[in-house]
Amino acid sequence: MSAPKVSLEQWRILHSIINEGGFARAAKALNKSQSAISYAIARMQEQLGFEILAINGRKAELTEAGRLLLRRSKILLDEAECLEAAAGALHKGWEATITIASEALFPPHLLMKALDRLGQEAPHTRIEIIESVMSGTEDLISQRKVDIAICGHPPAGYIGVPLLDMEFDIVTAPTHPLAQSMEPVSFHQLAQFRQIIIRDSGENRRGIAGWQKAEKRWTFSNFSTAREALKQGYGFSWTPVSLMEGDIETGKLVRLKMATLTKKRIHLNLVYPDFDTAGPATRKLGEILLDIVAQHHR
Repeated sequence: MSAPKVSLEQWRILHSIINEGGFARAAKALNKSQSAISYAIARMQEQLGFEILAINGRKAELTEAGRLLLRRSKILLDEAECLEAAAGALHKGWEATITIASEALFPPHLLMKALDRLGQEAPHTRIEIIESVMSGTEDLISQRKVDIAICGHPPAGYIGVPLLDMEFDIVTAPTHPLAQSMEPVSFHQLAQFRQIIIRDSGENRRGIAGWQKAEKRWTFSNFSTAREALKQGYGFSWTPVSLMEGDIETGKLVRLKMATLTKKRIHLNLVYPDFDTAGPATRKLGEILLDIVAQHHR
């Protein structure tokens, strides 16, 4: 591929002439002499082999070809500015990429808010999100495959910063036979129906969340599919209430009336696999997550 004939500086001069309304104003805006501006455009037209500016009286106007090149070159200049901004961010120490393991229990809308706020401060840092379940999150921390993690139980040797408590309860569709019962449901009755379960994403699948004694089971890898199965009345699930709030409020799902206490809580923690080597964007994301959750509590 041959080298470009026209430099970025020449394209920048052309844009300044059009935006400022003439050679003199462009020279002042760019802190250059008017002769330097004129030479750059003359050289540019010579390199391209056709005119891009035509002088009409005392005003320089774009030719048809010039208008086309002006539009195309704006993309080029914007990309160059983004490239320099990214280089500047890297020079400051912002990471190019952050990988976060987010326990599937953590409310997605809170995570999205945190990532959006980070994007305003570190716009050139890419985020890779691994949605993990139970021991899968612990494995990612232990193997140091992520920069930061939200997990239920930090692996041995790791300290977690308390983040959020998740309340669990047993839910199903209002059309499900268990929801139609006039009397509180016993665990013996519960075992006669299909249970909807989210699979532990760990290598050895060590995690067991809640009661799992139903003989009939459907096991899914993510909450969205499991939620659909619940709404369709295919079974019941011991599930985090916050992830089902919208469906419970609209009546698509109901909490079962149980004969014994079924509510429980799981504490979610913020964990840095290696805080000493965490970059500024990773640490900033941790601060933002804590702030977002604090606002959520308030």
